[in-house]
Amino acid sequence: MRIGDFEILLLNDGTFKLDGGAMFGIIPKPLWNRETPCDEKNRMVLRCNCPLIRAGRENILIDCGLGRKWNEKQRAIYEITDDHTLIADLAAHGLTPEDVTVLVHTHLHLDHAGWNTRLNENGELEPVFVNARHLVERRELDIARRPNELQRGTYLAPNIAPLDANGDFELFENQVEVVPGVTVFRTGGHTFGHCCVRIESGGQKAIFIGEMMPTTAHRHLPWVMAYDMYPLETLEAKRVLFKECLRDNALVLLDHDPHAFAVRLKEAEGGKLETIKEQ
Repeated sequence: MRIGDFEILLLNDGTFKLDGGAMFGIIPKPLWNRETPCDEKNRMVLRCNCPLIRAGRENILIDCGLGRKWNEKQRAIYEITDDHTLIADLAAHGLTPEDVTVLVHTHLHLDHAGWNTRLNENGELEPVFVNARHLVERRELDIARRPNELQRGTYLAPNIAPLDANGDFELFENQVEVVPGVTVFRTGGHTFGHCCVRIESGGQKAIFIGEMMPTTAHRHLPWVMAYDMYPLETLEAKRVLFKECLRDNALVLLDHDPHAFAVRLKEAEGGKLETIKEQ
């Protein structure tokens, strides 16, 4: 996929499952279940999409999935399998983790920061993207260092602490331009420091929209996750982002939809939004 001068590789780290009710917050199951089926445990399938932007000499990876440091209990809870990994996806494009020059962290939850580290043959944690600048919003890292009782289960120290101890995180506040045409900007909502990524080149635009619209079903403004720490902030961020995407016919890159990586938004009857799948 191309956006002007940028090539975007549509990489992913496989699938996992989360509770469907938690994914749609206050929305009743009879509504969301029409679009998103769930299993006998009320879990829905999600994919970990991690696009890589090729910009000249820079290989810019957005998020790094689940990783594979999971014990059997965790694998069962989230139904994580090993049949597809981000590292294998990189290899399929002739790339290794060492080739990644920038790793943008939209936030540091367990399904977005997993490959920051892996276990070596001695069972010790080691960094994976050793040549990359690790960009993260300053307040996101502050919270990840000291998560409260609601946050503790999703900010996992093995994904964060080793890099933090080495001083590997490069902090910014609110917004940073990675290279001309690629900007990371804070939305808040899902977490206090949650960010999206805007990609612009040659009159074209794409937005990695992150947890503001994790699946196509979340195109409805009030369909906000129970996982969001600041749901009213999510609502307003969605409103602004959707207007921008409609105005500019921007490609919307999704982080968790199991069937669509990239869509465009269109207005439908009654002011509703629909999605047109591109990839």
